[in-house]
Amino acid sequence: MTKQKIMLVEDEAITALDIKHMLEKNGYEVSAVISTGREAVEKVDEIKPDLILMDIMLMDELDGIQANESIIKKINVPIVYLTASTDPSTINRADKSKHYGYIIKPVSRKDLFSIISTAIQRHNLEKNSA
Repeated sequence: MTKQKIMLVEDEAITALDIKHMLEKNGYEVSAVISTGREAVEKVDEIKPDLILMDIMLMDELDGIQANESIIKKINVPIVYLTASTDPSTINRADKSKHYGYIIKPVSRKDLFSIISTAIQRHNLEKNSA
């Protein structure tokens, strides 16, 4: 069985490294760790991940929500948001975009794998029923 490929879009290096290690330790392939929304949009066709973990607040001209909107026009992939911000305006904006859930930072191992599993299963069901 091939490993599921995850593209991680996170601009905080320590957080990205921590999540990457958790994913790899649990059998996922981290196909890319990207720190900007622009780079995520540019590389998604090349990487073809099974899932994207996307920080909402990126230090870039594109935040995670804007990057998500551009990515889903290019490729059908589940995107799960990472966020430390739970303010209502950010969550409201994110909820208007297509996504497969949230993981609140700091990321817990249990939440990470539960949400990834659910997102991939839901995405596969949606693809198969279309």
